Amino acid sequence: MAHAQRLSEQVKTMTGRIKELEEALHKSQKSNRGGSEPHPLLQTPSQSREYAELPELRTIYDEEVHDVSESIGSLSIDVNGRTKYHGESVGSEYFQPLFPPDSYPPQQSIPTDPKYLGLPFEIVDLCNAYPFGLRDSQYTKFLFSPFLPSRERALQLMELYYRNAAWMFDPIVREDFVTNVLTPLYGHTGSANVNNIHSHRLSVFFIVLASGVLYEQSASSGVIAEQYHALSRAALSLDPIYQDATCATVQALFMAFGHIYQSDRTNNEGRWLLMGVVVRVAQLIGLQRDNAGWGLGQEEIQRRRVLFWELYTVDAWTSILNGRPPALSINHTDCWFPEDLDPTIKPSGAVEMGWHNWKVRYSASCLGISVQHVFNTRVPSYSALLELDRKIRKFNLPSHLQSPMEASEAGRAWSPEAPRAMQQYAALCYREANLMYIHRSWFVQAIREAPVNPLQHKYAPSVLAVYRSACRLISSLNGLYRVHSQPTDRTWFFWSAIFSACIVLGAIVVDSPQCTLASNALQELDQGMILYEEGSLPCRPPATMLVLHKLRERAFTSLQAAQRDTRQSQSRMSSINPDDSDMLVLRTSDIVGTPFSSPASSASASGSDRQSSELSDADPSIVQYYAALANPNLVLPATREFELPSIQTFEPYHAAASQEDISAPSPFFDPALQAAIMKPITQTTQNIAGPSSSLPPPQPMPSSYPQVAPQNFYVNEAYNNNNQEEVWRTYINNLGVMKP
Repeated sequence: MAHAQRLSEQVKTMTGRIKELEEALHKSQKSNRGGSEPHPLLQTPSQSREYAELPELRTIYDEEVHDVSESIGSLSIDVNGRTKYHGESVGSEYFQPLFPPDSYPPQQSIPTDPKYLGLPFEIVDLCNAYPFGLRDSQYTKFLFSPFLPSRERALQLMELYYRNAAWMFDPIVREDFVTNVLTPLYGHTGSANVNNIHSHRLSVFFIVLASGVLYEQSASSGVIAEQYHALSRAALSLDPIYQDATCATVQALFMAFGHIYQSDRTNNEGRWLLMGVVVRVAQLIGLQRDNAGWGLGQEEIQRRRVLFWELYTVDAWTSILNGRPPALSINHTDCWFPEDLDPTIKPSGAVEMGWHNWKVRYSASCLGISVQHVFNTRVPSYSALLELDRKIRKFNLPSHLQSPMEASEAGRAWSPEAPRAMQQYAALCYREANLMYIHRSWFVQAIREAPVNPLQHKYAPSVLAVYRSACRLISSLNGLYRVHSQPTDRTWFFWSAIFSACIVLGAIVVDSPQCTLASNALQELDQGMILYEEGSLPCRPPATMLVLHKLRERAFTSLQAAQRDTRQSQSRMSSINPDDSDMLVLRTSDIVGTPFSSPASSASASGSDRQSSELSDADPSIVQYYAALANPNLVLPATREFELPSIQTFEPYHAAASQEDISAPSPFFDPALQAAIMKPITQTTQNIAGPSSSLPPPQPMPSSYPQVAPQNFYVNEAYNNNNQEEVWRTYINNLGVMKP
């Protein structure tokens, strides 16, 4: 009561003071300005603008709206009003609306509609209720008894699943599946009894079979996989997910997402929507909160933690690849990491974390920040991007997950076990694809605004980062594919990154053919195309190969035109009167140091003529950036703005700097490239691409291709008028490879 009286007295005092100030302001305005219009502070609400009553809202808007990122993404609307949105990080293969529709090669498709799979009407009816289920179902689990395979067949397909699919994401570990699904279903006699398990666990059983049979080498495996997939959907629909949700519900939905990802490359939007349903069901049962204090058993605690972090990782990657915000946020969870079920013991006795344990820690510590960086509506500073780059590169990688760049490398080799080798490449792909996607918009700006030499642009570090990541992705997967062609050929996550890598390598050559990296980028593009064409056939979208062939044609034409122009410039320079020294100096500075001079012309050039090069004249930021990459401690130079937003992150228990890419020799930390950046180089034709330097040069295109000079589509175009995703989308379009 006393407190209320004091507040009342304060209000009265402040009201009186406000009246005094208003009177003084009115007198001051009248004497100084003599106007009849009242001062804005003296206006009544009816005289004010509509939002005058909301000063806080107006202040927030007025002060912060100029910081909102222009990278709002791309919105496509067709004539019927169907709308799709993609943000700035979207993977290149998701620009399929730009692909030439009349140029799609015929593709044999397996029916996914249950009514075409030879299943009874009751199963089809249940499938049509997927994923929410029938509210008042008259069906029973006995509908599924005729479709249960023998125990031996079930074990065979289970092994195929865990060998070929679960190495990447494992929402239900083998022991959990055997103990809580397979054993109750078949019992000790081997005779199946569907009454022993819940319908949602029966759904898990069928989706494991569906994913496993995909890897059988038989003509009917695709149809059988779709039948099991339909049975999984039907079993889940027996009991509505909003009434009977359990961990098994989330597992069944999550594994269905993975199955569609592996089997149907055309159903991207279906996968996106299904992932949203999976996350909502997970939140419905509280997976985002740690459950150690809820009195659950240790087995259930571990199951929930495994499932949440697998889901978080896939949701984050799905978000980045589609250019859309994720459904889960790192700031909304306190779930602990699961126990490491697969640690590796080194010969020295030291224990290293296994793949799945490393994966979820990387996702929490690096991928989560990348997602927030990409989808933040406030403009992120470039120095914040470089700090994120540094964090990704420094994240510790166990030695058993480090991969060679080719089939073998000193101190590194691919594991003879396919799942282990796949995990080796997945670790590299996680980091390099992550780096490529977060740098790509800045890379586009650099080659747009400095097409002659993007290494002189202020965003030159992004050019180098994208180029380096693209080369590493291609070279390392080439080595893995030669050792383990299966299941590499069916892992679309890998090939998606290779397709994006080929696009950015081609972009360097098409729009910056005079750049020092262009010649090697074309060689890497050739190797990437050969690998992609051979290895991705079982899973790639059909039009992507056409896009790459057209990109390669344009890249070769651009590079050849640049070489021809360079030779003509050298010829003109040699014919200049020696007395015209000013013109001689100008022409020399224009052409010396380009990587396209013929060996003869390079040999005839004087040493002083070769004192300048594109790399030695690069922007200081790229010098600092490359020096940081080569620094064992990986400490980036100080900049003005290196603070990341204050966000919650999950730091792993290991803090040591990664040995990957730092202490071990790597062809992509080419000392010659570092020397070229730090000081002038003496060999203008030096190869800095790494492993592909030993490969044969690209074959010339047929003479029937028109030889035209490269065009710069962005002259006099103001970047600030476009958001970053529009820049990338327009750039892909203007490359001239997406349209006939």
